[in-house]
Amino acid sequence: MSVSTLALAQTLLNGVFLGCLFGTIALGLTMKWGHLGVPDFFHLSLTLLGAYLTYTLVTELLWSPFLTLVVTIPVFFLLGVAVQWFFHIIKAEAFTSLLLTFALFIVTESVVSMIWSPDLLSLRRWLSDDLTQSAKVGDLSVAPIDLVALVVALLLVGASAYALHRTRWGRAVQAMRQDGQVAEAFGVQIVPIALVMSGLAAGSAAAAGMVVALKMPLTPGLPLHWIGVVVVASLLGGLGRPLGALVAAIMLMMIQNAWSLWFPPQWAPAVTFGLLFAFLALQPVVRMVRDRFTSGVARVA
Repeated sequence: MSVSTLALAQTLLNGVFLGCLFGTIALGLTMKWGHLGVPDFFHLSLTLLGAYLTYTLVTELLWSPFLTLVVTIPVFFLLGVAVQWFFHIIKAEAFTSLLLTFALFIVTESVVSMIWSPDLLSLRRWLSDDLTQSAKVGDLSVAPIDLVALVVALLLVGASAYALHRTRWGRAVQAMRQDGQVAEAFGVQIVPIALVMSGLAAGSAAAAGMVVALKMPLTPGLPLHWIGVVVVASLLGGLGRPLGALVAAIMLMMIQNAWSLWFPPQWAPAVTFGLLFAFLALQPVVRMVRDRFTSGVARVA
């Protein structure tokens, strides 16, 4: 490998691992947005809270980062259920839910600053060498923390896809998404499904927060850096599609990382929103081509 080719390969590989992290964060957002119609920006704040709780349990109680999930996932599940139950009690419409979750998103940053301070916090020195020392795979360097991000993403996305397409609960979710009133008439219990969906999304935020704490220094404003990639990945991957969000996040981070090799890195976020703009702009063309193809096939038949 030449130096330039090696640098590109390493950059793309780093993009894959970082995309796995963003895909894990996007999982809960795309599920709630796609199936409950709620673009829950508070989900990003829950990921941040999960990272800070992981940091506290590791540094104060000397727990293993993976052991913290025994506490954070159940707690976040109950928190997600509570938030969704509150929306149900006040009969919040989609736009009202959007405003409330965005308000929680803003408030959480201030709360985190008050509890943990606005200073940078890093878990790096509390971790064992097995997690922090990179290993060579051929000419490429791979950090164990990156492999953790990959495994967590595959487990959560795989479990979500299986639950949606292979279980009775998943079929009920699909029916609710297509037409909630008709599904309810056939015995689908909308409220319990929504509560469970919200709880599971919050639980995934706890797992994503653990990976965030392992991978990067913590500041209260971190979600502001995630929001662009996470929202765009959710839209490009198809709302409610876990695998689509993961693949989109990986592709976005690979493109952004490759861009930074040849162009100013501060312009990399513009690539993300440029791809979203192109995707949305081409939707009418795609629908027109699909409709013409469908009508042509119908005439031939």
